[in-house]
Amino acid sequence: MRPPHRALLGTSLLGLTLVGVGAWKAFDAPATALALFLAAAIVVEVFEEAGRERSREPVETERFHLAAAVQVAAVVLLGPWVAALVAVAGVVSGAIVRGRSAQTVAFRAGAFAAATAAAGLAFRAAGGAVGELKLLDDLIPLVALALVYLTVRAVLIDMLFGREAFDPRIAWSLGEVAFGAVIALLAIAHPWDVVALVPLGLAVHHANLRVTRLQRETLRALETFANIVDERDPSTYRHSLRVAGYVDQLARALRLPFSDIDRLRWAGRLHDLGKVAVDSTVLRKPGRLDREEWAAVRRHPRLSARLLQRFEFVATQARAVELHHERFDGRGYYGVGDEDLPLAAHFLIVADSFDAMTSERPYRPGLSRDDALAEIERNLGTQFHPAVGKAFVAVQRGLDPSEVLTEEELEEIRGASASYRLGIVPGRRDLKERPELLALGGLVVLLAGLGFHETWMTALGAWVGATGIVLRLRARARSERLVESFRAALHAPDRGAIFSDLLDRIGKAWTVSWGALVDWDEDGLGGRIERQRGDGPSEAAVTSWLVREAESGAGAIAATGPELGRDGVALAFPLRRETSALVGFLVVEAPRLPPRHVQLALEEVLDEIGLALADGPASGGSGGENAEPLEAASHPGDLVVTRLDEG
Repeated sequence: MRPPHRALLGTSLLGLTLVGVGAWKAFDAPATALALFLAAAIVVEVFEEAGRERSREPVETERFHLAAAVQVAAVVLLGPWVAALVAVAGVVSGAIVRGRSAQTVAFRAGAFAAATAAAGLAFRAAGGAVGELKLLDDLIPLVALALVYLTVRAVLIDMLFGREAFDPRIAWSLGEVAFGAVIALLAIAHPWDVVALVPLGLAVHHANLRVTRLQRETLRALETFANIVDERDPSTYRHSLRVAGYVDQLARALRLPFSDIDRLRWAGRLHDLGKVAVDSTVLRKPGRLDREEWAAVRRHPRLSARLLQRFEFVATQARAVELHHERFDGRGYYGVGDEDLPLAAHFLIVADSFDAMTSERPYRPGLSRDDALAEIERNLGTQFHPAVGKAFVAVQRGLDPSEVLTEEELEEIRGASASYRLGIVPGRRDLKERPELLALGGLVVLLAGLGFHETWMTALGAWVGATGIVLRLRARARSERLVESFRAALHAPDRGAIFSDLLDRIGKAWTVSWGALVDWDEDGLGGRIERQRGDGPSEAAVTSWLVREAESGAGAIAATGPELGRDGVALAFPLRRETSALVGFLVVEAPRLPPRHVQLALEEVLDEIGLALADGPASGGSGGENAEPLEAASHPGDLVVTRLDEG
């Protein structure tokens, strides 16, 4: 999708101006270096362009840009204006291969020219000199170059052109800048030495392509799986494909970012994977479902979510998929209300219901398109999200959603559409809680100081390393004392007393705001809070989180507060019998992750805690999830007001 016209024109004119200045300055640039960088920019862009086709899949297709490294090196060796010329030459060459439109080429060329020119000016302003680069001495200018280049590129290319959230991809981007610095270091004295980096660049590029290819192959396998599920029941044949189409159409009409559109579409495509565990005779049954049949159908969203959670590049859709049979008023499968439903779930709910209502089913005839849309309108605010439902109806009637939604409703949808990034767990990055990293980091700094003959760096490395070792020994000593304290709590007379005493002892070493003992169902798709202390997240939110993560294999499962509608962080410790059967979780909530010594102690006695608290079989109930089928429910679709929306 094109950026706004004024931004397109302004960036293009800026790029044209920078090309003119760069061409004028090129007469003063070293001829050999200029020729090599122009050749490198053209070859790299053409080479990378072949693997950069616009994908409609939630996979990362552009991790590491060799072209960016070439541009960074050109900034250092040739200056901001000539580097802008090099960047434009590369972009135009790649566009010739791809066949992009003239407007898109002009915008991208202008954007990269602006990024390189701004980075070059920042390099100079921070004390860097064109044609020179000495590490340590020029570290600050190099950091300034990196920050400006990455920021301008992200704002123009990602935010303005791609309508994405600001994300400079720090890890990969710093790698690009570092690789560019290496190119510059080699090229300063002998430009042809850069040829030695060609094999490394090719290896990085092929590694990127390989990872992307593996992700796509996995996604295609999941898509085939979804097709097989649909084909098990003639009445739902191609159902998930149609739902994906409706979701895609709605997201595009609302002008959501491309990445959100891709994720929403694939959530619709894969939302019914869990039906593979439902017998096909149940899916095709024309009459009333009995208790066991209803329970099997009711489990399928969670089975779908658990499957998706195991694949990192589609895991962000797992929660929405799990909740695609919920209702705005909280009367859905698992009793989750609007305040706990992500925006993506509302998209799936309305699209899934619409397709179900307009399809013929063994237990009832399908509605006409107009009748189904009228049914959605009648249930806005009860079954469907008011703004999402109105937008869906408008799109299906050929209208622009902005014609029926207020500015506030549009902002609500667009504002809630972003962030699929994993939340930052408070405390996870505290170096004082990772003393082994301090020790190793200090050793590296010490060795670097010796190598550069810098006394101050050697002393700093020795101090940091010694601090890390001391903190590590201190944490180990404290954890050993805490282990004995935890073991003493396990001698309490019953399950409730063990739970209470254990929380008391944990609370003395780590500020805990809430704790709970969760009883887990044998099928692994639900549970209930048996005991709790304090005011914590809802049972539905806790169960939803644990369903998706129970099979992760982690000794402790962490969740950020926003995932549970809270602040801080939650940790769940699995409780198992001698047979390794999972029977429950000890869940605690705190402002931050536990201190290092508490974490070590809990890891040490986790198996003992599990055996002490797992003193009997799970109850088999799902607590607050309305485990019993409604008396009036003759089929899964009968749970809702319309009796027609079961997808």
